[in-house]
Amino acid sequence: MPFGMTPSDKKSYKESKRRRKQALMEEKTGRIFPYGSAKRKVIIAACIVIAVLAAAAGAYFLILFSTDSGYSAQKSTQETVESSEELLTVVNKQNPLEFDYVPELLMLDGFKVNSLMYDDLSQMLDDAQSDGVELKINSVYVSYDEQKKLYDDTLSELLQNPDYTEVRAQAYVQKLVPMAGQSEAQTGLLVDFDVSDSGTALYIERNCISYGFIQRYPDDKESVTSMYGSESLYRYVGKDNAVKMRSYNMCLEEYVDYLSAQNSDD
Repeated sequence: MPFGMTPSDKKSYKESKRRRKQALMEEKTGRIFPYGSAKRKVIIAACIVIAVLAAAAGAYFLILFSTDSGYSAQKSTQETVESSEELLTVVNKQNPLEFDYVPELLMLDGFKVNSLMYDDLSQMLDDAQSDGVELKINSVYVSYDEQKKLYDDTLSELLQNPDYTEVRAQAYVQKLVPMAGQSEAQTGLLVDFDVSDSGTALYIERNCISYGFIQRYPDDKESVTSMYGSESLYRYVGKDNAVKMRSYNMCLEEYVDYLSAQNSDD
């Protein structure tokens, strides 16, 4: 190659030399080698590798996301089922709670309340105030030990009456103040409202289901609940359940049995 060639001449010379070499190879082998074929093969191979890796990564994250989503959905469903079961738990002599049972509690206006009903009870109190009605609460959550003391004190007081034997007094008190472990006050879902004012009592009765509450011990359900009727005790069961229970004219025991029968038929 002569000296004094320009860069352009050098490039042309190298290109010409490459083409002659390629032509010679084609003549010997009878195959055609397109220009840049080796380079393209390298590029194509690299693209294939990248595509495979991208597909694998995509599949991995899709599986991971699907697994997490499935777990979250399953967890959410499980929590919903558990909260629904808690809302519809019947507590009585046949279905007592353990002495150490304590629900998740929050403070509302100085009272411990089950966290499941906190929002609706709070809204109920606020809406009543907006309507010019002041709802007062006598009690909500009552612990096992507090219930035991309440029962013992009530029984002791009744036994001061000579007309009551101990057996008769116990039978009476248990329909008025359940024994420890047999009271739904321990669930933190039973609210004892102050209904000394007839207007307040009527307001609660009319509006309670809109906030998920039902009258726990209606007068006409004494044979089912085994408790004396009370217009002050309201149980939180959730809005959907409350609406259905009023529509069906069912107390909690009847409604739970009804749902159990429905599930058995399914």
